[in-house]
Amino acid sequence: MLKMILLSLLLISPGVYAGGGVSLGQAVEQARERVGGRVISAETRERDGRQIHNIRILTKEGKVRRLRINADGGRRQNGRRR
Repeated sequence: MLKMILLSLLLISPGVYAGGGVSLGQAVEQARERVGGRVISAETRERDGRQIHNIRILTKEGKVRRLRINADGGRRQNGRRR
């Protein structure tokens, strides 16, 4: 089921953002490589006029890690709580 959800996200999201950015699928792969574990959700939202990929991963230790990756350059964003 999770694989079907991720595949759907990859098909729906544009391959690459304008200006050589990072797609949601690419951001998911980046996050998986950094953290390991299993991706439990991934979405793109606009924040302060920029597209940010929000990815949640369940680690092998059973903890949920949340990564924010800037769609423009693929850099990890610092988490700011609202």
